[in-house]
Amino acid sequence: MSSEANAAMQSSNSDRVRQLVDRYAAAWNASDMDAMAKLYVEDVHWVNIVGMHWQGKAQVDRAHRAYFDIMFRGVPLTLETVESVVVLSEDTVVAVIRWSVGAFKTPFGEQMPPSRDRMSLVLVPKGDGLVIAHGSNVQINELAQRSDPIGQKRDS
Repeated sequence: MSSEANAAMQSSNSDRVRQLVDRYAAAWNASDMDAMAKLYVEDVHWVNIVGMHWQGKAQVDRAHRAYFDIMFRGVPLTLETVESVVVLSEDTVVAVIRWSVGAFKTPFGEQMPPSRDRMSLVLVPKGDGLVIAHGSNVQINELAQRSDPIGQKRDS
């Protein structure tokens, strides 16, 4: 593949990732679990921020609905940046997304302050866009970022 074709493919995939991320944020912020469920493949896997692993669209949807009812309804989610988009094959893209998440109360009643999260997504094509085949979300530990051995100068 020529460098021009590769650049065009990368740009197209970056645009499709951004469209998916915008739809994800809109669904989250509207607490629209029907819209969110449309972003998953049937056999999606999801690892949430505390390490729970949900398998299949029914489980992922049910878990998100439960947690939105318990603690995330009305909690704002704001895109900070799409950190990376890597094309693995013609039909698989991996993206790393960074979010700001508003304060919320856990199911145990603990008040959590606003945080920043890093989400890794494995994406596959559906129609003209992309959908989520695998998602994993990690809360960024701001203190630990200071001792990142790589020392990258990015907004971590």
